[in-house]
Formats: sequence, C-alpha cells, structure tokens
Amino acid sequence: MKIIIQNQDSQMLKGYPRIVKMGAVHPDGESTPFVFNGRMMRLECVDTIVYYDPANKCYAQIRDRDTGEILSHFGDGCYFHSLYQEDGAVYVIAVVRAMPCVQGGDTFVLFQSRDLVNWTSRTLFSRPGWTYYNTALTKGPDGYVLLMEADLPAEQVGHRFTFFFATSKDFVHWEFLDDDKCSDREIYNGGPWMRYSRGWFYVVSVIEMPGYRFTNYLFRTRDFETWEYGKYSPILMPSEEDRKLSPYAHGFTPEKLRQIRTGYLSNNSDLDMCDWQGRTVITYACGNQLGFCYTCEAEYEGTVADFLAANFDE
Repeated sequence: MKIIIQNQDSQMLKGYPRIVKMGAVHPDGESTPFVFNGRMMRLECVDTIVYYDPANKCYAQIRDRDTGEILSHFGDGCYFHSLYQEDGAVYVIAVVRAMPCVQGGDTFVLFQSRDLVNWTSRTLFSRPGWTYYNTALTKGPDGYVLLMEADLPAEQVGHRFTFFFATSKDFVHWEFLDDDKCSDREIYNGGPWMRYSRGWFYVVSVIEMPGYRFTNYLFRTRDFETWEYGKYSPILMPSEEDRKLSPYAHGFTPEKLRQIRTGYLSNNSDLDMCDWQGRTVITYACGNQLGFCYTCEAEYEGTVADFLAANFDE
C-alpha cells in the first residue's frame, strides 16, 4: 500500500473542524446514531462487561434517543454490531463469537428490520482461519464494500489489528479484495467507520498511542491501494468534557456515574456518526479499554460529507 502524509510544506487552510462534546449518553462502550422515520435512534451494544468471562453476555438494542425507550433487542451471542441503512431497511452486521470467552470469530450474521422491532437474520459469510471483530459497510459506485477488522491469521494481519475488505453487487455474494489491499500492517487499526462520499472511501480508524491511549484517525482512498491521511487527525481526545452527562443520557446507575466522575480516561475511540437536521451527530467510546467504558456524544455544525471533506481542507 502507498500512504500519502503531510510534509513541511503542507498547509492547514481551514483549521481544525470544531467538534462540540455533549457528554455521556450510554453506560456501555459502543453505539451507532441513525435516523429512522424522522427520529434520532441509537444502536447500542450492551455488554455485561466482564471481559473474557464465559458468563459475559452481549447483545444489541435499539433506543429512541429522545425518550430513552428501548424498541427491541437482538443479536445475542454476537459482538461488534454495526449498522447500515438503505431503502427504508435497517441492517446490522455482527460477528458470531467463536467461544463464550472470545469476542471475535470467523462468521458474520446480518440482521434486517423495517420497523426496528421485528428482526430477521441470516449468515452473511464465513472465512475459516480468520478472526474478525468490528465491521463497517458502505455502498460505492460499483456496489457494497465491507470493511473487516482482523487479528488472525498473524502472517496476514501483521500488527494487531488490520483492516481487510470484501465487495458485493447484491449483498448476498461476496468477494474478498486482495489481502494486500489492507490498512497499514505496522500499526494498530481498530474500531472502524466507513463512508463513500464525493468520490472517496473515507475510513475512521482507532489508533493506539503510547501509554495505552486511543484516539481516531481519518484517512481516505479511491482504490484501496493508495491512502491519504487527514490533516486534522487525531479526531477527539480524552478530556474533562467526557465526564459530563448529555441531555440524551439513559440507563446510567449511580455507581456508573461515580466512576465517570473520577475514573481513568485514556480513550476516545470507535467513532460513529450520522446526519441530523444539518448537523453531524457523533458517538464515541470513552473510558480506558481496561474494563471501564461508556458512550459519549458530540456534534459538528455541518453534514457528515462536509465534516469528512473539511478534514482534507476541501
């Protein structure tokens, strides 16, 4: 792969996009904002959070952002739920856990609903010998592109984790891109988000920094061979604003709120976003990736397409 980065002559003409942190919204670690029938919703990953404990249960739920009402829950036994919408349907992709104490696996399941209450499911595909985690799905000019985060096989992955890609014309039959069309194998790439916009495939990746700290970098490609890094990365860093409570917070216990007030914060990761009334609503995982996690929300004044372009001075 070829990586395009800035040099001493590069300029920052527009300045860092202004993101306003709104505060904590959900007591677990990953969430996806989306709009359905004119209402803001959240896909929330619910995790009983005893990592690598066989009794640990994980599932997805749909919550109305304003009222806090939970419309449905599904995806038991799966992990790392990601959401995609098209033609009035909501799709959620999740990985089937290979074993009770392992978060990843080699098989993806696709859940589908048109009312957020009733869900159907089918196996999307399997790839024996690989261990996958997070995914992200978008649709480009030639069909669907699925991003898959993997840590095995080690000889293909390199540094844990790396992104690989698959394509489909019909959402049923999938072909894997050449394994060399992947993210940088020499660094940690996790917690992805992906969107095709204005001729580019944009990808947000979680990057590990020294001291077990995590943030998000934005990069883009047209061909999955040459990648350009955004000028204004990293996007979001831990701050005291992550300790405040959003007006859209639901489900917090007094114990969790106490932990948020004084807990060790080293993580702003697993960013997700959607358009809402001319703004970009952003959710991200906060905490420390050591067992303490929760979800926060932020906003950017402008559309998702504008936000992505602004990170490249466009």
